[in-house]
Amino acid sequence: MKRRVHAEILRDMQRYIPDFDENPYYKENYEVTYGETDPNVITSLRDFYDSHLPVDVTAWVRVNEPDKNLIYGKGLGKQLCFIRDVICDLLSSSYEEYQKNMPMVISTHYSKSVKLPVYCIKLKKYNIEIILRYNFYNWIISINSKKPLDFDYMNLFDPDDVINAVYCEGFPKSKVYGSYNQDHCKFTIELSNNYEVYVLFYLLKNYLGIKKNK
Repeated sequence: MKRRVHAEILRDMQRYIPDFDENPYYKENYEVTYGETDPNVITSLRDFYDSHLPVDVTAWVRVNEPDKNLIYGKGLGKQLCFIRDVICDLLSSSYEEYQKNMPMVISTHYSKSVKLPVYCIKLKKYNIEIILRYNFYNWIISINSKKPLDFDYMNLFDPDDVINAVYCEGFPKSKVYGSYNQDHCKFTIELSNNYEVYVLFYLLKNYLGIKKNK
């Protein structure tokens, strides 16, 4: 009996599993559906992604939806939409650029028993990489820029604060930097909530001169 795979998840598999379309196993054992994907397919694909990161955040969440019984489970969807649909759009001048700036999941961590992503946003046009995570308490953000970011951050964070790597859950060690005052190109900061994150990137957007194309 063939395993049912939702069309969107099947497209993800074609994108991320090497030689998927050429492998007769998948053609013989999988069938497309617009209903629910068989749970064993979800489990195997989740394991595959865990060992083959990075994966775009939309594909990742399709196989990593939290248990509905978890109180904080809904928080995953909210933070994902905030990063993908709000922040990435804010940092893009066009829809085409927005698509290129899609956040990737480079690692994971757990908080409140919920598996959560560590996001990576690459603003290729500006040679800036942004790594960030939210653990239902605060945001940790690492920014790596080829050029110094001497922008007015309006005291959103302590420029002398060095974030201990132990609080950067899920971050690769190479992505945990020093304070802003130590290096305006590479720094790691802590913010309290979505509002502060939005303001930070709004200020950065203005500094970079990002404007929506009409």
